[in-house]
Amino acid sequence: MSERSVKAMPKKSGTFWKKVPCSLTGLALGLQSAVTAFLLFLSVFCTVFFQRSAPEVGNVTEKAEFCSGIPSAAFCLGTVALLVILALLAVGISRLPKRWVLFALLIYVFTVQIIWLVALGFTAYSYPDSQSLIDAANILLTGNLEQFSPGYCPPGSSEMVCVNRNLPSAYTYFTYYPFQSGPMLWYLLVFALFGAKNVFAFQVVSAVAITALVAILWRFGASLGLNDVGQSALVVLIASCVPLLMFSAFVYPNAVGFFITVAGAAVVSEAFRMKKVWTSALVIVVGFMICGIGIVFKSTYQIILLATILAVLFAVLRNRRFWQMLVAFVSAAAAFVLSKMPVNLVQHWTGQDFGKGMPMISWIAIGLGKPENAPAGWWSRFALEAFEATNNDYEQQSQISMDFVKGRLGEFINNPSDGLRFFLEKISSEWAEPTFMTSIYSELGTSSNHFSGLASFLLVGQGSGMLLKYENVSQTVVYLTALIGLVMLTCAISRDWGEGGNANRVFVEVLLCASFLGGFLCYLLWEAKGIYTLPFYLLLLPMSAFGIQKCVLGVKKIQGLVSWKRARL
Repeated sequence: MSERSVKAMPKKSGTFWKKVPCSLTGLALGLQSAVTAFLLFLSVFCTVFFQRSAPEVGNVTEKAEFCSGIPSAAFCLGTVALLVILALLAVGISRLPKRWVLFALLIYVFTVQIIWLVALGFTAYSYPDSQSLIDAANILLTGNLEQFSPGYCPPGSSEMVCVNRNLPSAYTYFTYYPFQSGPMLWYLLVFALFGAKNVFAFQVVSAVAITALVAILWRFGASLGLNDVGQSALVVLIASCVPLLMFSAFVYPNAVGFFITVAGAAVVSEAFRMKKVWTSALVIVVGFMICGIGIVFKSTYQIILLATILAVLFAVLRNRRFWQMLVAFVSAAAAFVLSKMPVNLVQHWTGQDFGKGMPMISWIAIGLGKPENAPAGWWSRFALEAFEATNNDYEQQSQISMDFVKGRLGEFINNPSDGLRFFLEKISSEWAEPTFMTSIYSELGTSSNHFSGLASFLLVGQGSGMLLKYENVSQTVVYLTALIGLVMLTCAISRDWGEGGNANRVFVEVLLCASFLGGFLCYLLWEAKGIYTLPFYLLLLPMSAFGIQKCVLGVKKIQGLVSWKRARL
């Protein structure tokens, strides 16, 4: 065999290891492009608003109003104007030092959140799940463990102390949702540090988590290949994203859990920058353990953990360090085990056994239902009724939910128009509602200043209409620019698998793509809420910044071509 033939053999092997995963990555990005194009279509031709039972703050309902049709001239002009403004700001900010820009962005994001939280001035919160978790955390904090017993205020109790609670007892609540043990421990930790039932401190901690999330999105942007203009575009997109800035008002651990899970994925991504074996392996282990902590607070964030595993697989196919895949799989399994520990801990602490709770299929049954006073697929009492009717028999609950799911899918198959209408309404309520429910959750509580001033102005006053119109336009711009970025990224995917590509970039591309697609597909069937899809919407921002970067580059090329033609004339 000639020397020339020997040199050719590794090349063929290398071509195989690049071509197949490169094609799969391109296919995934193409699918994400298609989904984003669909969401862009919905955001342009359909807008969702929540009706109010009274004009005062605190009277917003989950009954949605769907406004569809040809977009107005004002909306179209506003979309173009905002896109131009964002591009011009990105070009201007790109001339400033990157580190100072990031530092200023983090200060801005945290400050705006604190201003909003102070304006709301919450002293109590009325979201039902939050109330139950606050109540349970307070019981553990004060040591009144008898209130965790099955005999304390059981369902149907007529004792005055139970009637005045307006909440299920702690034991009853955790027999419904034993997985809420993890979120409850987060309330317990915050209240132990800052005082019992201190909802403002809880919100401030969430604001810190969201600020840290912004730094991670910045890092992801750098890994995607954003240049100075692209990073600056990411800055203005984040700074102008109102749902992100209002997310911390929700007294629930969604924001913290999302930050921790994404932070774990970001740590894993750093392992693909490292050359030393043991250092890289240790970083992968630590990253997945952080992910395991994150999914304690929101079980559906397992989507991000699964996306991280998939991203590791593709990154390993890029660098061929196959031991990283083995380390990742073992670490991911350990992360799943870690996420189950809070239930065992709370059961041991209280001396109770909460059982299995409601089966997972219950949430799909809810997601395929049609409640009377909420959009398609939103929460209803279906699972609770099955729980009560079967006296917490797990197998019977599973059967009831499975029969319902099969029946609903059969209805959709026999009546495709009804199925299409159902899913269009559900997806619109999740992805085309401009606020992602952050305005609703910003008024579900008792305010120390009765929502006067800024809070009243933006929630129900003259500023509320302007804010909603802006968020509607902003949402469309994000979808539009993300679509442009995804298409351009898909067209250039071969570069990431070429000699100039790197495993870290492949990891981030696959992570963002798989996480977004996983979130979209999950909430296509799962119980719907805009606040649930908001985290996955935020993962579009780096792609959106890439789209603005390409738009600016395209304009510069056109300007250069025009100047060249003029010079020749």
